[in-house]
Amino acid sequence: MQSGHRIAVFAAVFAGMVSGLVSGVLSGAREAAAGDYGVLHEAEGVDLTYAYCAGCHSERLVAQQGLSRERWEELLVWMVEEQGMVEIEEPDRTIILDYLAEHYNTDRPHFPR
Repeated sequence: MQSGHRIAVFAAVFAGMVSGLVSGVLSGAREAAAGDYGVLHEAEGVDLTYAYCAGCHSERLVAQQGLSRERWEELLVWMVEEQGMVEIEEPDRTIILDYLAEHYNTDRPHFPR
């Protein structure tokens, strides 16, 4: 098999994997829409936050944080660069950051008890 053909096949397989992952995350958001978000505060954006975050770790880990919006943004960048997380595309990224900045900020208004 020629090198160019191998790269094209790899690219197609990779694109399919990424598409499947994104589809699975969005499917998870629809399933979670029934109201099962664990300890996360129910408000606008909880469905996407739960779907994207709880796929890799407990939602309790998210709820225990008390970060500014800037620190949440830095954490997302770190997870992409260092942990292999797939970049969250717009508008989902802004919705999630808005949710986290409002409900899991330095004041920790919804810290789980």
